[in-house]
Amino acid sequence: MNNIQSIAAAAEIAPKAKPQPLVRLNRRFIAFTLLATLLYSWPLLVFGTPSYIQDSAAYYKGGRAAVSYAVERIRGPQDAATNRPVTKRAGAPALPPGEAAAKDASGVRSITYSVAAYLLSAPRASLVLLAIVQALAAGAITVVTLGAFGGLPRRRTTAGLVVLACATTVAPVCFLAIPDIFAGLLIASMVLLTAAQSHLTPGVRLVCLGIATFAVTAHGSHIPIAAGMTALGLGWIAIRRFSNEPPPRWAGSWIIAPLIVGGMIVLALNRVAFGETSLAAKRYPFALARSVDDGPARWYLNKHCPERKYAICSVYPQGLPAGGAIEFLWGPEGVTKRATPAELDRIRAEEPKIVLAAARDYPGFEAKTLVIDIGRQLVFFRPYPFEKRMTVDRTGIPRLVPADSSHEQVLLIVQILTAISAATGTVWLAWAFFEKRSLRPVIALIFLGILGNAVTCVALSAVAHRYEARVVWLIPLFALALRGSTERPSGSADHTEARAAS
Repeated sequence: MNNIQSIAAAAEIAPKAKPQPLVRLNRRFIAFTLLATLLYSWPLLVFGTPSYIQDSAAYYKGGRAAVSYAVERIRGPQDAATNRPVTKRAGAPALPPGEAAAKDASGVRSITYSVAAYLLSAPRASLVLLAIVQALAAGAITVVTLGAFGGLPRRRTTAGLVVLACATTVAPVCFLAIPDIFAGLLIASMVLLTAAQSHLTPGVRLVCLGIATFAVTAHGSHIPIAAGMTALGLGWIAIRRFSNEPPPRWAGSWIIAPLIVGGMIVLALNRVAFGETSLAAKRYPFALARSVDDGPARWYLNKHCPERKYAICSVYPQGLPAGGAIEFLWGPEGVTKRATPAELDRIRAEEPKIVLAAARDYPGFEAKTLVIDIGRQLVFFRPYPFEKRMTVDRTGIPRLVPADSSHEQVLLIVQILTAISAATGTVWLAWAFFEKRSLRPVIALIFLGILGNAVTCVALSAVAHRYEARVVWLIPLFALALRGSTERPSGSADHTEARAAS
């Protein structure tokens, strides 16, 4: 009896054990990730192929060119007839790295995503493997999110994955053969690295870090989103240092790493490929196209071209062509068709000056247009149609041809279900924000991330359904995850099961 009493007394004075992470790289995590990947792959069963836009073919071609360039740099130039290295003549000048690629480039997209698209283009350059890998990345992040706040009990996690696969845009966006899905994965990863570090093992954090870092490099619009999420995360860490629950050690390093590492990768690749130490080398002038489409840049250039001598003015001496942003960039009289590579370099350099000057000349109109467009972007989400398929001709050039059937009614159902799940999730998260103080940072970060996506897309491009479709699925995801945390009593069976699985 005395021994029992002494053990009980020792237990009362012993320090409480440090809470163990809720998500680990174990068999349960892998099993749920594979299940999520399978569920998110339903578009392949329904449509037979991923969804494509013209950029899909451009990424494939860019990746093939990048891989060929890398192989040539390693092996040296090869003679097409003999397949042997070409002997360099004595005294022949060497081209700077990337000069040949930059010479004729009217514009380029992400090098990392282009290489991934080319290497994962199987079977027969259809990019199916690329889409499956995107579904795998999305599956990993959704499982981490569901587990970080409520553990990974079998029934609740399975039900959550089924809801996300069937009632959100995540699956169609995974099977859109461009890097759209990585915008949502970037925001989710940054939220996890900011607000849920202590719930994740270092291995799981590395998964989030790796996906977020690749996302930063995958598209130009992801860099400002990452910068905004990094600033918010560091701000939250600074606030927590003055609270009763200081952040984990090295918390700021995990938050800043995706932007720093991803940015350095982009800078290095652009330097090697194009000879430019820039985060946006050889970019298309999207912001200028948007301002021309809205009006201010068109009015400004029509008024000031005679005395300012901008490059765009020399390309269109009779005035800018009619049409919207797409026509301005890629139409029959588009700037990429009429301007030389040297002129496009000048247009890219002068773009910020023109856009800002146009905004100063028409501030009221610019502000009104941006506010309206941001509001429209936040509520416009529709999965991109599966109306084309990609083939490669005998010369190796990818082409888009009409698909046999687009099954538009399926995507309409997904859009309706997404509207319902996003609206329901928004209402619940709004309630939780005011009622659950501990959940406020997570909820604020997720909505600010979605808002940042809309602002970035509107400012740099235009309102498009796919821009919101790529992130709107985060609302039901975090609603399910945070609701799981509020329903998890410390002694519940689900909690015990989740802890045992961890």
